[in-house]
Amino acid sequence: MLTEYEMVTLLHPRLDEEGVEQVSQWLQERIASLGGEVTKVETWGRRKLAYPIQKHLEATYILYDFKLDGSKVAELNRAMGIHEDIVRQLVVRKQDL
Repeated sequence: MLTEYEMVTLLHPRLDEEGVEQVSQWLQERIASLGGEVTKVETWGRRKLAYPIQKHLEATYILYDFKLDGSKVAELNRAMGIHEDIVRQLVVRKQDL
């Protein structure tokens, strides 16, 4: 059974619009390859961070709504954790909001 999730990702500030789109596409393909379905993608743009992350003061924020089997979330987090252009991510189950 697929569970609904919401995820915010912070992308490396060195990325231009094309780079942001490539990382976003990679992430959507990764969710699909795990048997999930992306229902909404909302780019919030480049924003100042509340505190430095890896010595960066800003990042590009993207919000995703998606459905995925709960057992696959750890694999998605692992894949994002090793991607050099994803600075930070947070996945939250929708019914917990």
